[in-house]
Amino acid sequence: MNRAAAPGHRTLDAEVEQVRREARRRFASFVLDRANPGAHFRNQASRPLDNSVFEKAGDLGLMRFSLPASIGGEGRDKLAWGVVVEEIARLSRDPGFAVLLDISVEICELILSSGRPELIERYVPDLVAGRRFGVQGAYESLDPYDYRSTARLEDGAWVLNGAKRFLAGARFADLFLLFVRDEASNDMLAFLVEKDDPGVTPIHMDTMGMHTMGLGQVVLDRVRLPEWRLVWRADALSELNTYARIRRTMSACGVLGALDGVIENCVEALATRRRAGRRVLDYANVERTVGEMRALLMQARASVYRALDGTRDTGRDPHFDEFATVAKHHASECALRIGQLVMGLMGGEAYMSAFPWERFMRDILGLISGQGSQETLLMQLGQRTIVGIEGTRVREEAAERTVAKLADSWWALHAAEAAANGAPGQLADAVAEMTTAAKLDPVPAGQRAELTAFLDRAHAALAAARSGQPPGALPEVPGGFTGRLAERAAGARSFLACALAQQTGLLARLLEPCTPKEAAAGVGGPDEDTTARLLDTLVSASLVRRDAEGRLAAEEGLERVLVGGPRTTAFAARLRRTVTAAGRLRTGEQAAGRAEFTGCGTESAPLADALVNELLGRLEGLPERLDRPGAKVGCAAGDGGAAAAELARHIPFVPVLALEPEAAADTARAARDPRTPAGESLVEVRTGGPDSFTAEDRLALAWLPTAGRTAQEIGRAAGSAAGALLPGGWLLLVAPLPPKRPAGAAALRLELALTGAPAPAEGALEEALTEAGLTHLRTAWEDPALGIRLLAARRP
Repeated sequence: MNRAAAPGHRTLDAEVEQVRREARRRFASFVLDRANPGAHFRNQASRPLDNSVFEKAGDLGLMRFSLPASIGGEGRDKLAWGVVVEEIARLSRDPGFAVLLDISVEICELILSSGRPELIERYVPDLVAGRRFGVQGAYESLDPYDYRSTARLEDGAWVLNGAKRFLAGARFADLFLLFVRDEASNDMLAFLVEKDDPGVTPIHMDTMGMHTMGLGQVVLDRVRLPEWRLVWRADALSELNTYARIRRTMSACGVLGALDGVIENCVEALATRRRAGRRVLDYANVERTVGEMRALLMQARASVYRALDGTRDTGRDPHFDEFATVAKHHASECALRIGQLVMGLMGGEAYMSAFPWERFMRDILGLISGQGSQETLLMQLGQRTIVGIEGTRVREEAAERTVAKLADSWWALHAAEAAANGAPGQLADAVAEMTTAAKLDPVPAGQRAELTAFLDRAHAALAAARSGQPPGALPEVPGGFTGRLAERAAGARSFLACALAQQTGLLARLLEPCTPKEAAAGVGGPDEDTTARLLDTLVSASLVRRDAEGRLAAEEGLERVLVGGPRTTAFAARLRRTVTAAGRLRTGEQAAGRAEFTGCGTESAPLADALVNELLGRLEGLPERLDRPGAKVGCAAGDGGAAAAELARHIPFVPVLALEPEAAADTARAARDPRTPAGESLVEVRTGGPDSFTAEDRLALAWLPTAGRTAQEIGRAAGSAAGALLPGGWLLLVAPLPPKRPAGAAALRLELALTGAPAPAEGALEEALTEAGLTHLRTAWEDPALGIRLLAARRP
């Protein structure tokens, strides 16, 4: 059902149309009466527009349209100016005219951005009035950073040498803004050079098209300039990139106008033509061709208008505009295709210079080459994409590493308490290793009660949050703590804040920026004051950022563990496992089951996802084995069926055999999921240990988490699984991956010691697989953020 727009809402289309009508009212007569006459013959003679045309444009306010009010401009934004450029290009018989207007306007903007009064006062008024015409010259070769034109400071003056090869308007410009390399520092500098400066020589350039744009070269031979002609004393490259960013969009606007004009002219030219007694325009193939041209124009418009609208975003990248680059590339591709279609409709006439179609093809190719070739644009987009994706991964890994380091402090504080109270013999070594890795001295007797009270309050807050109650205020670091103990206590407090924020949904709420009041209301947990203090702690820990308006949001790197899905589930599981395992170190209780062990329970979700989406094609023959009649997936997680259910969800229609201890078998049967279309469960639960597989099981894949199991138990389980595998089947060991951080590695060993099964010796897992008769042994996948690796081996 169609719905009316909200009252007062203006669509982008409506805004564009309003500016288009204004442009026609104010400037159409000028273009049609002053710029267009003689365009055809100027093109044939390669004569540029007369400077008086630009002076008239200045009189009409065309140059002032988008310039700031501080210099007498109208201060209109780039969206409005882009629409004006498009409309002028549509009306003009000279497709380069609109481009030249924009170039001179943007030279004004470059001079204004310098903030140099002597330059602004001397040049800007004449440029705005059209009495001067300015162009810029930057690139000299295919490499945009290869500058052979140089400048050197000599006796209080700058001496410029070199040449700029391809400048629009070079033949009639009065002013050149040129980018050259400083011989002394190798930095890029920018100078304003006048055409009458001694040693400046503009040279005509013969080109395939754009004959009226005054294309040419500028040669600099020992050109001496006073120091005040230096536009930027440093970082001219950034200014050039800013210029290029907007020039790409404006160049695309000129292409849009030219496309609109040629389509209109083409249809009008065909309107009177008849074939076999019918109008040419009534033939289906002609309608289809005109429709394709219109579709291409509208596609190009959509990308260009999106780029123009983005220029109003103050937070955009000042040096590279992805939307502008896409818009320029897409508009150019559309222009080439429209040109081909026009040529096809016009037949031999399209090849004759007396008609506009041939000129359109030549000129549009010239517009395409400006501001980067098609290949250059794609390379830049590719580089941007690669850097962007890799940068996102770096930020994600850094954010999760920050949480992991805070978890190290949480473990360190619990180990310090255990050491002070006398850790049990089977844990003493792991506790001592943790305190040593954390660089903690024994806690003085006078501070042990403070440490215990701090941890008591921390666990009480966590227990309240898990039960759905407000957790209360974070415990403060005891004032008597100093040095490393104080640092570790602060880290543990930040980890507690992170765990509470995740448990209460506060972290997920921070996917959108909000105030503490909005955050507290959105999650219904801690009150506003408690929430504000919690968020301050997370800001200090670099997990939450505060913007200029005081609104708070989760760091970008945390997004993948907050938006939902397997990684979010695993992140919550890691936090919960760290909290509960450290709590067991205090109480001496045993784990309730294997569901909270590394790689088990809800932590198996991202592993099953990685198995299917990253490993399936790398484990030779596995897809074919899974398709065999009667084949199964064997799961020896022993975690109440959680891992088996995840495997069944990710490998549907292949039965999963779950080996569960007697205590967890009933839970696993109750939790079986998913089911076949007929309603039968895809998970079969068998009571037994991890070494209970038999040859009759016909496993294509066996899944064996190792956490909480001794090397001997892993060896027996691997042998059992190997015997149950089909020839060519695979066994995957899900093993903890020790962090490279000493404290992190010590925390993992302490956590495993709490399971009753210390970490196997280095190489023990590989040895178990080899002794089971398996081959093709390798680490198939690992994720340091998850702290898990998958060790794969194949039955011959």
